Amino acid sequence: MVKQQGLLAETLVGIAVGLGVIVILLSLWVSDSSRRTHEIEGMLERSDLDAATFYLPLVTVPAHVISIVSQDQLKQTIGSSQVQPTSAHALKLTHPFSTTHLYLGFSERQQKSALWVHKDQFGNTANDALLDAAGDLNLEISDDVVCLGLTNPQWIFCHNRLPGQTHE
Repeated sequence: MVKQQGLLAETLVGIAVGLGVIVILLSLWVSDSSRRTHEIEGMLERSDLDAATFYLPLVTVPAHVISIVSQDQLKQTIGSSQVQPTSAHALKLTHPFSTTHLYLGFSERQQKSALWVHKDQFGNTANDALLDAAGDLNLEISDDVVCLGLTNPQWIFCHNRLPGQTHE
């Protein structure tokens, strides 16, 4: 009977040590997966910012007129779009055969606030989310430079006005 009690005690101690090791391994796994999730989210955000930084010169360089419009003017332009503008103003880029608006908004499909691009080319319109963005859209326009900035994520894009480009 003494041997059986010793085996029972050894078994219970072994189970307790095994459970302790499992708890430690689980906590390490959870912290590692949390770290990887934050790392991946950061890489995705950086990728979105890089894509926006690449895209914006493609639409600002060929623009003839660069202007800032109010939210009411933007709503009149985009009409009954599925995207609801949230920024007080938008950047309007007028090209020879198209108009592009950059503004903050959200849609039924994308509930997170994002920087949206509204294109109207020969009457064909499209709305595309360029990158997730919360906070404010800051637009500054002068005779020489046009700057678009976001507060969350912190990001600023500036375009030096080219000869022939005007602003309103």
